[in-house]
Amino acid sequence: MPVDIEAITETLARLANSGQARKNTKHVQTLRGVRGVADGDVARCLADTWKREKPAFPDDVTDLRQLFFGAHEDGLISIGLLAAILPDDPEEALEIGLDLLESVDDVQTADALGWLVLGPGILTAGRQPRSLINLVGTLRRDAQRRAVVMSAMAWLPEPLEGPAAAALRERLGQRTIAFVEEAQSDAVRAMIEATFRDQGTSVRKAVRRLLRCWGSADPEAVLEWADSVRGGLPKMFKSEVSRAKRRAEAQA
Repeated sequence: MPVDIEAITETLARLANSGQARKNTKHVQTLRGVRGVADGDVARCLADTWKREKPAFPDDVTDLRQLFFGAHEDGLISIGLLAAILPDDPEEALEIGLDLLESVDDVQTADALGWLVLGPGILTAGRQPRSLINLVGTLRRDAQRRAVVMSAMAWLPEPLEGPAAAALRERLGQRTIAFVEEAQSDAVRAMIEATFRDQGTSVRKAVRRLLRCWGSADPEAVLEWADSVRGGLPKMFKSEVSRAKRRAEAQA
């Protein structure tokens, strides 16, 4: 069944309220604007849409793109639907994700696109992670680079978070989802090496989160990387390395 964009937007409009809009605007700065829908309601709308419609390649690609360019919440549902159909055609999903990356301008959208589409798209399409990592130096906006950093979360056994994961949970029938069982440490290390000196605040916060999760999954690899860094680590990352060291010692 084709994606009913009108039904989605009507549902989001009904769920929106001015108080939530003020709250969302404090955390989401995007040219697409925010409707004012709580994350839980976005997740329920996405899950209901998946159960009712189940979009597919290639018929619904145009509608998914159109939905993305609505308000912020519309974009999260578009990403969530794309993530849910990604296993059907990883190459196509990855290419759509890379196209959408050009328009990403807020943190929550960046995190969803990176973790749910770009990262798993690289894995399942059989492409080299370096092809994604190399994009970092070409991206002007912090949110775009953050999306690339967050893609590496899919290369760790880290459970998905956020409302955009709701459709994938429905498809798989699982509440807790991670894309890999073991850390893809070579790929994660390459991502961190390419981004840990980025000057964008939101990018550095994403790198710190990635480093923390990597340290939980493979602390020895984190320590090996930290020892190789010339000129020392930025202060905000030292605590994550110390955390990894304690974990490695506890495992020894």
